[in-house]
Amino acid sequence: MYLFRNVVFVFLVISLTQCKKDNPISDCINSAQKNSYVQSLEPLSHDTIQFHNAERQFLNEIRAIANDVDVLSSAIDTTLPLEEYYTMVKSNFQQHADLVAQKADLFYNGSEAKVILARNAFVLMSYDALQRKYPEFMWTQLGVFAANEVRSGLVLALMARDVLLRNNIHIPLNNIDASDAMLESSQILIQGQIDVLKDIGSLGILNRNRGAVNIKNESWLTAEAKEAFRLQEQAENALKSGNCNSFMDLQTAAAIQFGAHEQIYILQPMWDQPMMQQFADLDKLLIQMTNHDVVFFGDIFIGTNKEKEASKGYTIRIPANVNNLANAAQRVSIAMNGFNTLNQLRKSTTESKWIDYSQVKIGYFYDVYNVPWIK
Repeated sequence: MYLFRNVVFVFLVISLTQCKKDNPISDCINSAQKNSYVQSLEPLSHDTIQFHNAERQFLNEIRAIANDVDVLSSAIDTTLPLEEYYTMVKSNFQQHADLVAQKADLFYNGSEAKVILARNAFVLMSYDALQRKYPEFMWTQLGVFAANEVRSGLVLALMARDVLLRNNIHIPLNNIDASDAMLESSQILIQGQIDVLKDIGSLGILNRNRGAVNIKNESWLTAEAKEAFRLQEQAENALKSGNCNSFMDLQTAAAIQFGAHEQIYILQPMWDQPMMQQFADLDKLLIQMTNHDVVFFGDIFIGTNKEKEASKGYTIRIPANVNNLANAAQRVSIAMNGFNTLNQLRKSTTESKWIDYSQVKIGYFYDVYNVPWIK
């Protein structure tokens, strides 16, 4: 009996030790949770209540393109210089975005508003796909919800434009008709979203395929991107050791630096355009008039639809010291607050489930912001 107990004890120790060695990464990133939602929510891709059957099929075509992540890099020689590799992945992202725009233009009979919203759908679906494929890269985990906030604004702007056009209402706005201003600003915003997706998506793929340790000192990177990859390397080392808390915190620090890179170098040219300067001025006025209670952009809702899930989701409010979206440093403050808050939320089992559930639901394009009657 004594020998039997010892054998059993040794067996259990070996088994538990082996489990600990085998699962540090899966314990930290919990891919099984996301995958379970992908499976359980799959029927949403067949829903024809929110979208008629033909449109749902079209949206599933967009989702298929967004989820075809491997093809973005599979044919690229991994011995190429890192900048060339990044550029080729980015070019493949652009081809996907162009294909979606072409398909949308055909499906919606040239409707500029509908094409804009379809391009945004591609961005949302892409961030969901990238986060599930590369969960070690945090940026896309917040990115999907931030891009969804942009969608909310796009829907409101294009809905208002449609109302003005249907009723032949013309409102001058700094030498341009209000309806034209809404369309132009929406076109600028969606192009900004595509530009960010191409850049951050390519950096995430580069990180997985070539390794942060090999990327962090590349001279062509911005200072913020170099620092991001330095932190990303540390985060992934913590991940390999199974130190989940350290991994999450370092991963968040890396995401903040990637966010600074995106805001300063990719999005600032967009905000420098006169139309977006005017938009920022309007947002600033609204913030001042409502004491930060109402903003066009700046808040980030963790959920699918803040109108339907107000009591379930979580709103990351714009920082009190931010009132000018045209200012890169202030937008970086928004991103920093967003990543830090999301990091704290995801450490809760309940909130982690909600985050993953909402991300996958957005990826299936269910309960998203939409106005079916706009033309």
